[in-house]
Amino acid sequence: MKQTLLGCFLFAIVVVSCNDKPVVPAVVDPGISYLTMDSGTIWNYQVDNITDTLITSTNYSLEASNEDTTVNTRVYKIFHRTDTSGLHSDYFNVTANEYFQYTRLSSNLPTTEIKYLVNNAPLGTFWDDPFEITQNQAGITVTVNATIRNSVEEKGSSFTVDSVTYNNVIKIKTEIINPTITSSLPIPLSIEPITQSIYAYYAPKYGLIKKEFQLNVDVNALGTIQNFINTNKVTKLISTNIP
Repeated sequence: MKQTLLGCFLFAIVVVSCNDKPVVPAVVDPGISYLTMDSGTIWNYQVDNITDTLITSTNYSLEASNEDTTVNTRVYKIFHRTDTSGLHSDYFNVTANEYFQYTRLSSNLPTTEIKYLVNNAPLGTFWDDPFEITQNQAGITVTVNATIRNSVEEKGSSFTVDSVTYNNVIKIKTEIINPTITSSLPIPLSIEPITQSIYAYYAPKYGLIKKEFQLNVDVNALGTIQNFINTNKVTKLISTNIP
């Protein structure tokens, strides 16, 4: 049970960071929008799940609707996502130069608000979002605390995805830092140092054009190391109706 709870949490919170770097002026026009919110806009993505011996691919589509909802005083645009499991709703908000997503990251977890991009932030800038979640199942309580750190790695570069070259791309690095775990179980649990390499690339109008997601998480239970997460996948934009 605790494996399921911890695994779902750690896989989910990275949906969505950084070594200190000298701060230099941004080279991207802060007035450029990094997400088209027009109703009817459609993005088609391919997800490559990578193992030591095999790459398996699945696709999903994302469509901006004409609906919205208010969460924590922010008005979120509703996007309809269609994948192999059916139709779902994702929520996006753009407030000035800050970009937020509010979504159910796992069927076992509540919805979560994440600031995933600040398009006028200079190189080297990072921002932290503390995260805490408590799960209660079958009389077992598990609480995980962590910090999601996002940082600006590159700005203003050109980047090619699926033979399409995008300009003024912003590269964001994401890290899980300072994770801790407590539970009502009579044994101590601790999270081993996390191996992770998580980068997202955003282009004007298009939003996310590529995400590289590699994460390995081990948990120590009374000296026994158990692997809970070993994921390596790449998401890339393959088509859109944005002119």
